[in-house]
Amino acid sequence: MDFDHRFGAKIARCELAIAYTFNDKTLCAQALNAAADTAAIYRDGQAVRRLPKNDRLALYGDVVAEPVLCRRWFMEGRTTADWDHIRKVALCNGSLAERGFAHGLDTCVTLNSGTSHISVKMMATAVEAVLGAVHLDGGADALVAVMDRLRIVGPFHESVTFKTPTFEEFCLQIRRDLLTLRCIDPFRQGLKVPFCWNISFLLRV
Repeated sequence: MDFDHRFGAKIARCELAIAYTFNDKTLCAQALNAAADTAAIYRDGQAVRRLPKNDRLALYGDVVAEPVLCRRWFMEGRTTADWDHIRKVALCNGSLAERGFAHGLDTCVTLNSGTSHISVKMMATAVEAVLGAVHLDGGADALVAVMDRLRIVGPFHESVTFKTPTFEEFCLQIRRDLLTLRCIDPFRQGLKVPFCWNISFLLRV
């Protein structure tokens, strides 16, 4: 298959989710690529090419995202203890995966043939890689805008306005809490939430 036929729809969904349009579509496709088999192969004219996996872009994304949070921490005059907490929570796999699932980025990831489940680690890697791709494609301002869009912010930026949550919001908060616990203690046994079985997409931990 050619590039657009194989990856075009996923790129379009990702761009819609993050509210950013890539100049270099191959950067976006690479950020979304968790495959190492034929699912990553495409035809470019007469040449056959393979997309690299997104792990290198994810490392780059992790590195460039931290200064964005650090600058906000500094400008807001928060304490060094606050920064330790922000660094542990906002960019941990659980938090990043929760942001990715919440914005539907799991529907954009290219998986190995025969793989249908996206784990927390795979989702977090894809989110980090998307951040890296955005930074390479559009620079620091574009990265800040996408992080805001995905609400990858410190734990002190949550709204203080209270409203009664819907059932779906309640289950999403449970899932966020479970993912945060996994960040703090990755060996903690997963908790069971049987009453949310009918919206299992909210509880992929």
